[in-house]
Amino acid sequence: MGQQLTKRNVTDRTLEYWEEKPGYWCYIDELLGEELKAAKNDNPRRLQGVGRPVHTLALTVGESFEPLLQTICVLRPQRIILILNQRYGNKKGKEYGHDLSQLILYLVGNPNLPEEFRPQLSKKDIQIRELPADSPTQVFRTLLEEFQKSEAQPPAGYTNVVDITGAKKSMIAGAFFYAAHSGLPITYVDFDKYDPDWRRPYGYTCKIGQIANPYEAFHLRDWEQVRRLYESYSFRNALAMLGKDETSGIRGAMAWKIDDTAGEPLFEKSDRDKVTVVARLFEMYEAWENGDYALAKQMRDSFNPRLPDDVVPWSIDELGDIWPSVALTVTANQAALELLNKHLALKQGLSKQGSSSPADSLFAQPKRLLAYVRDELAKIERLIEKNEDYRSAYLRAAALEEFLLKARLCISWLNNSLDIEIGNNPPVTVFTLSQTDQIDGFKNLVEHSGADSMRNTLARGSRLNLKQAGMKVRLGSNAPSLHPYWSGTTLDIDVVQHGSTPCFTKLRGEAIHTHLYLPRSIAEAALELVRAAVDEFERNWLEHFHPGILANTQNKVIAAPAWPRLCEVCELTFLPPRLRS
Repeated sequence: MGQQLTKRNVTDRTLEYWEEKPGYWCYIDELLGEELKAAKNDNPRRLQGVGRPVHTLALTVGESFEPLLQTICVLRPQRIILILNQRYGNKKGKEYGHDLSQLILYLVGNPNLPEEFRPQLSKKDIQIRELPADSPTQVFRTLLEEFQKSEAQPPAGYTNVVDITGAKKSMIAGAFFYAAHSGLPITYVDFDKYDPDWRRPYGYTCKIGQIANPYEAFHLRDWEQVRRLYESYSFRNALAMLGKDETSGIRGAMAWKIDDTAGEPLFEKSDRDKVTVVARLFEMYEAWENGDYALAKQMRDSFNPRLPDDVVPWSIDELGDIWPSVALTVTANQAALELLNKHLALKQGLSKQGSSSPADSLFAQPKRLLAYVRDELAKIERLIEKNEDYRSAYLRAAALEEFLLKARLCISWLNNSLDIEIGNNPPVTVFTLSQTDQIDGFKNLVEHSGADSMRNTLARGSRLNLKQAGMKVRLGSNAPSLHPYWSGTTLDIDVVQHGSTPCFTKLRGEAIHTHLYLPRSIAEAALELVRAAVDEFERNWLEHFHPGILANTQNKVIAAPAWPRLCEVCELTFLPPRLRS
């Protein structure tokens, strides 16, 4: 189609094309193929592309079509997005894009091109996008929108590409920033030889390939670190990476104005608001992981719309309304006293007015008690698997095992399943005691310490001596007996002993009072034992006194959601797919 060139040498043919100005149809038929063959023969690396087949290629369109046509022939994409300014001389952007799309379709099956450079495209594969304004921000947003479309998602083994060869600097900047944000390959057509008289490059000296991606300039590589920190439950550090506000961190990068100080930020406010939601979630998870269920519940209730239940740990909803909190207390000494008093009150059943009722104790609320136990067990597991804090894991495992011993006795008391001896009088049941004695006895039981003595009583051995209440207690006939859950575990209490003391108990005391290093193997052995203790407590005691509770609390959430689910809930669609998976 169009005029023919007569010169055989590619340099002479190029000069003839410039002099005669025969148009782009002639360029495709008479010069483009020769340029690409010459470039490849000189050095195959000139046309190296991006190393993978290309699915969608975004082209920023300037005044010259030749470099864009070269890029299409080398990359041979399955789809093309043409990004156009509003006007090119007397032509509107869409009209200019239509002209280019006709030339692109002319490449398909053109016998004047070597087969390896012929793209396979149809009209539906070319998208024309005229920008609402000629600014980097609009380029960025347009590419963000186009590459989120389902048809732009590359199949396995393919990649998408942004080419920044063609347009003016403002358009190139926006495309460059988007490619840097998304992690897509950026291509550019460069030339080794320019004609000083014509002020044009010789096309056969083209170099078409990928250029470096300055991802760090965006702070957006930090999303990868945020994901790693989140998955390791380091919520505070993940929050720091996001930034306190839009002046620092990722949030600051998203609010950056690349056009000018009076222009619009790169990301729209709706996307920046989504990151604010992520930050609030991190704050909630941080409070929860630190055991401040009350603060976590306040944060949970502040979300509008309400958070889906599957992203909120069960313990926040169960414990948030009753758990001690000193978030509003100013001084440390006041906070310490207040926290201790509230904690004891929760276990003993004391009201804010000072009245006491064991029926209001945490031990009298089976769902909340179970939520706490399961949450604590999950945190011990994470201390080992995610934090590698083996000493803390061991201490918490030992503490939970002792707590469960006390919980067995307390729920037995609350269900009238302990026999009480006062002085030399015959044993009586709990509910035959006076109200005062019930309150006093339960308080002393809650405050009792000594895992070995409680374990012995639960196994129907010796009586537990509550000295301050003047009582001795033992299991009643309607109470379960303690199954030896430790039997066969690595730290078997009956086998692994230091003198007459279980090693499990003795080692806990030593680790508390000295900075004793504990290896992973010992922490895992403690976890093995406390898992068995939790299972025995749930099945043999909690289910005995509260039939059906285990069936009613199956599949409760005890962890933060997986990263992809978090991204889905917070609608982080602006992140590249690989950062959401």
